[in-house]
Amino acid sequence: MWITLDEAIVMYARYCTARFGDAAAEKVKATANSLRNKGDLEGHRVWTQVAEQIEKGRRSKSAPRVAELVN
Repeated sequence: MWITLDEAIVMYARYCTARFGDAAAEKVKATANSLRNKGDLEGHRVWTQVAEQIEKGRRSKSAPRVAELVN
């Protein structure tokens, strides 16, 4: 089975969130910055996308669902 880069980003964002909790986005951003400082721009881009996915997931969980607003 082959997975796309986008699928891998989502999967790793979920893993990091489960593993590191609220600190996940900051840890991933630190990794992205470390890679950028070493000249790995592609690695920086991918890890930045992982951080964005973590933050997106965090925002969607904190937003109330329609069913919660109705009841």
